[in-house]
Amino acid sequence: MAFKRVVFEEWVLIIVVCSFGVVAGIFLIGTIRALLLPKDQRDHMANLPLEGDASPPPPPDPTPPNKL
Repeated sequence: MAFKRVVFEEWVLIIVVCSFGVVAGIFLIGTIRALLLPKDQRDHMANLPLEGDASPPPPPDPTPPNKL
């Protein structure tokens, strides 16, 4: 065997699986929360300025677009 010095014990696998489960759970919770956001809150967050932006975006035009 090439890896005689590497001893893989059962408890190490438990730590790896638990860590993966925690990270996957956090990711799933964040994804579900993002999918369930109301549309107005989604639009607000989409228009937030990024770090380093000098000026905020202009406010939306209050007049509705012309429908043809």
